[in-house]
Amino acid sequence: MTDILAGLNPAQQEAVQAIEGPVLVLAGPGSGKTRVLTHRVAYLVREYRLPPWQIMAVTFTNKAAREMKERLYRLLGEEYRKLTIGTFHAICARILRREAEAAGVSPQYVIYDRGDQQSLVRQALRDLNLDDKVYRPRTMLGYISRAKNELLPPAAMPTETYRQEVVRRIYERYQHLLAENNALDFDDLLLKAVQMFRRHDEVRAKYQRRYPFILVDEWQDTNMAQYELVKLLAGERGNLFVVGDEDQSIYGFRGADYRNVARFRRDYPQARVILLERNYRSTQVILDVANAIIARNAHRHPKRLFTAQEGGPPVVIREAYDEREEGDLVVAEIRRLAARGEARLGDCAVVYRTNAQSRPIEDAFVRGGMPYKLVGATRFYERKEIKDVLAYLRLLHNPYDGIGLTRIINVPPRAIGKKTVGDLIRWATGLGVPVYAALQMLAAAEQG
Repeated sequence: MTDILAGLNPAQQEAVQAIEGPVLVLAGPGSGKTRVLTHRVAYLVREYRLPPWQIMAVTFTNKAAREMKERLYRLLGEEYRKLTIGTFHAICARILRREAEAAGVSPQYVIYDRGDQQSLVRQALRDLNLDDKVYRPRTMLGYISRAKNELLPPAAMPTETYRQEVVRRIYERYQHLLAENNALDFDDLLLKAVQMFRRHDEVRAKYQRRYPFILVDEWQDTNMAQYELVKLLAGERGNLFVVGDEDQSIYGFRGADYRNVARFRRDYPQARVILLERNYRSTQVILDVANAIIARNAHRHPKRLFTAQEGGPPVVIREAYDEREEGDLVVAEIRRLAARGEARLGDCAVVYRTNAQSRPIEDAFVRGGMPYKLVGATRFYERKEIKDVLAYLRLLHNPYDGIGLTRIINVPPRAIGKKTVGDLIRWATGLGVPVYAALQMLAAAEQG
């Protein structure tokens, strides 16, 4: 026990040793929440003697899952491999493949990414004779995603206005096309899992027995589907350990609802609430500013961050005339810090709210002759050549993946133009068969 609790402050130790029942850890930024999560898992295995395979730890990103696995390897050695650690989507994808019959899906389903989803929405619009300039695919996909996050199937969508009825029809057609292509989108992974656990008591009971202890990170960024999934898995035993902070909710545009922190306290009134208020990352000057701002939010559990790092440079606000002057001010400040030896160029980071704001900042760096590195360029799996290869692999796994087929039907070039592809899709739609089946029919006719 000494090794697992070593280096933890009293609040962290309390969280690690809170075993039975629901626990809500309100962890301020830089308060060591990942350390608490990993050490609690290690405590359950080493001190509580719980088999590792009975623990599920849910993270919000693949990066966070990798970090947790690395830390647990250092704490538990090879035993960490028996733990179930992953994102909501990864864990649900695994469960759906195992329980495909109960979930009403094929175990060979493919998962469509954002680009595939938009292509499918465009096809739905064509099938419904709707103008994609009026019903923009990205906007329609946002409506569909929000509905799934709220566990609403097409039939449950509001239809009070004409536009709402059209959105419902697009959603319905989109789901039909997903099924036709033997595909799910990321929101479906959660929706199908929740629907399955609600319908099949024996499947739900099986996973409740399998995972008597569940830990969830970034609770403030969960949506309704994720909240419901966790509640279903926890069951009456309720050995839930969630870590979150209403003050850090940033994914509202993805359907996240910070009010799930308050809902947890309402649904589990016996829950133990533990505050992690000691910050190990920032100076007290920065924390004082943050505390002063967030204290104005009346819809939060009160807490006040503190640190042993007293002093530090003051927080400065400078207002620029326009975005060009703003960029020049940033470059000038970095140059000043470097010239006085207060910071190296590599110590400085420029953070902006949206990607659209990067251009004037980059222009200022170019004008000033200052080297920089842009973080967040095109991701590896978003590159065209990678998506083409993945489309081929998906087709090998699932020949009825129409989106993947139309993506690579002319890659490498085979003299098949967009008009021919469009005619093929319309012909297949008219026959009521997948594009792959239509190609098979053409090939058979050619051979005959």
